[in-house]
Amino acid sequence: MKINRIQIENVRIIQNMVLEPGAGLNFIHGNNGAGKTSVLEAIFLLGQGKSFRHSEAGPLIRKNQELAQVVADLQTNSGRCSKLGIQRRKRQFVARHAGKDVSRRSELMRLLPLQLITPQSHELIERGPELRRRYLDYGLFHVEQSYHQMLLSYYRALKQRNAALRSGDILLARSFNDQLAYFAVDILKSRQGILSRIEKHLAFFVEETAFPVAVTLGLSRGWKSGLSLNEALIRSERQDLSRGFTGDGIHRAQLKILTDGSPADKILSRGQQKLLIYGLVLSLSQLIIENTNEPPLLLIDDLGAELDDENSQKILGYLLNMDMQVFITVLHIHRYELPERVRMFHVKHGSIQNAVVKSSGI
Repeated sequence: MKINRIQIENVRIIQNMVLEPGAGLNFIHGNNGAGKTSVLEAIFLLGQGKSFRHSEAGPLIRKNQELAQVVADLQTNSGRCSKLGIQRRKRQFVARHAGKDVSRRSELMRLLPLQLITPQSHELIERGPELRRRYLDYGLFHVEQSYHQMLLSYYRALKQRNAALRSGDILLARSFNDQLAYFAVDILKSRQGILSRIEKHLAFFVEETAFPVAVTLGLSRGWKSGLSLNEALIRSERQDLSRGFTGDGIHRAQLKILTDGSPADKILSRGQQKLLIYGLVLSLSQLIIENTNEPPLLLIDDLGAELDDENSQKILGYLLNMDMQVFITVLHIHRYELPERVRMFHVKHGSIQNAVVKSSGI
């Protein structure tokens, strides 16, 4: 998937901006506060229905305006073109694709698959397991068509079981055990399958970027080894009843990111963590390309955050060999040795000052 043209209205300080990005690397540069990240935020809004900077929509919308709007001309790898647009108010969004209403965020995610790397992305390694589960589930959302519905069914049963536990009805809570166990089998199988495939691409990234330590991935399933989930749920009934929620299940699974056999956050510097984040995101992107023949867009906010010049250049070199449209914000464009055939947009006060195509002979 790529964007041929995008119009952004009333997003943060952007009043009205039109970009015609290239199919490969697109650099958005300018001073702090110029609106660079707002361009990425607008693209993310189009593909997710929300901002990546704030949980509420209010701060996204330009001051004294009722709504933000983003409209893009999309083109698939097969050459099919369509128009996708979204209007975002404080408490609702309205989206349309090819003249038809889009009512769910999951529909937007399929229409415009995105990957995002920000200065906060190191939290995937440093924070708790929820972000790492989300990383796997996002990949499976695009790789296995049936996975999203399985996950929704599991969490629906989990919510009902937890409600029964809070009301003190153990018999009602027990009635959901079979559903949880049934969906957990396939969800666990899918997660284990995608993990091994990500690991293969990650090994290639580690070799190509000369990453200093070996990286392995592991997955704990979320309940005690040697038991089926049904058995684990029965054993923990009293404890679940006393605390009012279900303690065992795939909702407690943990993706383990290990370097030289130890947790990555205990071994790696912040810069090494950031480089590994690129490896994880790009490995998942490569897997999506292989399975759908439709590359996701990659949004990189502040390429130089936590990366020295050498590793930044490694990332740029790696991206050149991937069939992806990439939007990259940088503070100082001249800091980087830019490859040929890139597009550069200078942003100032929420407007495009000039757009330049860098190519051989220019």
